[in-house]
Amino acid sequence: MSDPTLGPVLAVVLGALQGVAEFLPISSSGHLALAQTWLGVDAAAGGHTFSIVVHAGTLLAVLLFYREDLGALLRAVFQRKQVPIVHHEASPTAPTPEPLAIAEDLADGPGPRPAPPIDVVPNRVGPPINTARALLLALIVATLPLVFALTGTVETIVVAAEGSPRWIGCGFLLTAALLGFSHRRSDDGVLEAPRPWQGLVIGLAQLFAILPGISRSGSTMAAAMALGLGRLPAARFSFLLSIPAILGASLKEVIDLARHDVPLEIDFISFALGFAASFAVGTLTLRALMRLLVRVGLLPFVPYLIVLGVLVVGFS
Repeated sequence: MSDPTLGPVLAVVLGALQGVAEFLPISSSGHLALAQTWLGVDAAAGGHTFSIVVHAGTLLAVLLFYREDLGALLRAVFQRKQVPIVHHEASPTAPTPEPLAIAEDLADGPGPRPAPPIDVVPNRVGPPINTARALLLALIVATLPLVFALTGTVETIVVAAEGSPRWIGCGFLLTAALLGFSHRRSDDGVLEAPRPWQGLVIGLAQLFAILPGISRSGSTMAAAMALGLGRLPAARFSFLLSIPAILGASLKEVIDLARHDVPLEIDFISFALGFAASFAVGTLTLRALMRLLVRVGLLPFVPYLIVLGVLVVGFS
């Protein structure tokens, strides 16, 4: 075991790891748990608190990256009129397939973009629902299953899994299977936002992803694409859904640390560097993932997860 203190260099490494693994469908919790175990970072040295800090960095990256979509959701709450949101298309010829925040980077050529259309989601009872309001309702419904994560039984299972490299390796293999399945459905999606019952299914997929090794983004995007969303709308829903998930998990971690009065040796410089690395790398990773989704989908991550899962299970 190495020295359990973080230090600036280790903080940057772990922060960058969080920034990459939080958004790529490879399980940030699994990678961070393995890294902290192998590098000897424990709770007494600030491991739990550091995890909160680097998760805050990736949360800030999501908030800035999807700021236009978040603005549309807020307007949908306070305005009666139809609220336009960015139209996502995953076809190779779509000039603006990404969120509006970075759509200019993939535009086919110069010139102003047309105003985003007011999309609607078909409704079986009554008129179609404006996509912004449908998206907001689905996000609320999808967040509800996380309540079960607060129960003592679930927490005990998660803690046991975090200390078991063999389980984490099995989680990587399960994530690989989910991504392989989603790739077969990724070209069929046409919906821009899920209906409430579809949001609930995606939320249940996110609940299982609290186990280390099972990717939260991978499981939720796989579920969304299986239910009819396109690649980029599935990614948007997945990462917007991560906002309450990360906030809830961080708040719970803070409460647990305060309740158990865990002694900490906090190096504020290292924590600040970890936060900055997580935010910067997370922002770059999000941009890269959107380009990858447009071109090839999630299939490239399957071989990596299979190899990693087999190695972790084998050496554990």
